[in-house]
Amino acid sequence: MKYKWICFLCVLLIQTTLTFGQKREPTKGPVFNDFGAVYSVEHLDFVPDSTALLKAIFDIERPQTDPNQINPIIASLHRYYNMHVRYGVKKENIHLALVLHGSSTKDALSDNVYQGKFKTNNPNRELIKTLSDIGVDVFLCGQSMSYNGFSKKDLLPEVKVALSAMTVLTTYQMDNYALIKF
Repeated sequence: MKYKWICFLCVLLIQTTLTFGQKREPTKGPVFNDFGAVYSVEHLDFVPDSTALLKAIFDIERPQTDPNQINPIIASLHRYYNMHVRYGVKKENIHLALVLHGSSTKDALSDNVYQGKFKTNNPNRELIKTLSDIGVDVFLCGQSMSYNGFSKKDLLPEVKVALSAMTVLTTYQMDNYALIKF
């Protein structure tokens, strides 16, 4: 009898440990299924207003140092869409833009130019294309582009050249876009 209780307690302990010790995994969707994994969160105290108009400009200066890896800051726009649509905000109510500058300039390069510099295709190509396809304005600082010796012909077709990152950031903020800087 004592042996049965010990076995029962061991099984209970193992099951409890497995249940509570499991790490939650993020999931993708509903807007982007290839990028932008987010965690589902229960019992929220602050939820987005499903009728709100969300406008944000992402200031992206920090690059991914491994040229074979995506820039996770660019991918965070995919997360923004997935997270907010998952919690009730209409996709049409989300208006995002991003501006690349400084050491993130390389993320805007065409595969041809990227291949010449890093011996691999630009891993950010699909990130930028899917954002542009959904209506996100993707800008590159013209000052950073020129400083790094690139021109418009060296860029991905979805990337628009701006006079400067500062110009884009101030203009969008004057149009009530919240600044998101990592």
